[in-house]
Amino acid sequence: MIRKHALIALAIIAAAALAGCGSLGGSAAGQPPASAGAPSAAAVASQAPCTTHACIVNDAEGLKGTVAKDNSVMTKVTCKGSTVKQVVSGTYTVHCTVSYSDGMVAAGIASVLLSGSGQVDWEPTDIISEGDGG
Repeated sequence: MIRKHALIALAIIAAAALAGCGSLGGSAAGQPPASAGAPSAAAVASQAPCTTHACIVNDAEGLKGTVAKDNSVMTKVTCKGSTVKQVVSGTYTVHCTVSYSDGMVAAGIASVLLSGSGQVDWEPTDIISEGDGG
């Protein structure tokens, strides 16, 4: 009977370890318990950059307020989630339309660099409307 309980307890611990549960102590032989200062799997996952299409679009639309070379300001940035593509690890592109304070509207590609700086680069490819500054 004791052996049966030991096997059940071992199965529960193994299942918890496979599920990433750190509340039962160490996850693998020789590993310190999660409470010993090592980040849990959930903590590591929450620190990883978001790579969903919605997150990439949100990052790219953060260009709003950026000042262009001619001193006009990006007043509206709208990006299309269906165009999100991963170019290389940590770099995504998305097609966007940007309206500027001088009335110009441009279409182009925003590159979202997740690794390191979290930088967003903008490359206009087509002028939809010249506005006041053209």
